Amino acid sequence: MSINVTLRRTTAVAGGAFALALTLAACGAGNDTPDGAVENFLDNGAEDMVTAMLDGDADKAGEVASDHFCADDVEGVKEAAGMFADMSEEERQSALDMAGDEFTMFEDLSYEIGEVTEDGDTATVEASITADGETTDETFDLVKEDDAWKICGFLA
Repeated sequence: MSINVTLRRTTAVAGGAFALALTLAACGAGNDTPDGAVENFLDNGAEDMVTAMLDGDADKAGEVASDHFCADDVEGVKEAAGMFADMSEEERQSALDMAGDEFTMFEDLSYEIGEVTEDGDTATVEASITADGETTDETFDLVKEDDAWKICGFLA
């Protein structure tokens, strides 16, 4: 695989994680409800996962992701972290530069949970996310794995 394809692919996966992670704010919650799982990730897991990915620490990124994401998404996080680990410092910087504003630090961000729809072992959670003065609406798909709600498909 060419370095440009690798950079684009890594940036896309990591960028998706960063975009999700940018929605951090304050409010603790657990994974026992769909909205609680989203809040738990935004409050407690996103920054740690993104930091591990940027450090190329696939094990740490996977460990953090497994608390918040479904099994399929955990593999994507590990893959992205592994790609970063395999890059030279110059290639990492190039990937970060291509992603641009998606790698903004976790400051001045807030979110508001909206409608929650639960149907058996699947759910969706609507959230309004404000970062850098701009508000966007996100829909989080979740599945129940091992009696805990996990975000799933966001990195696809």
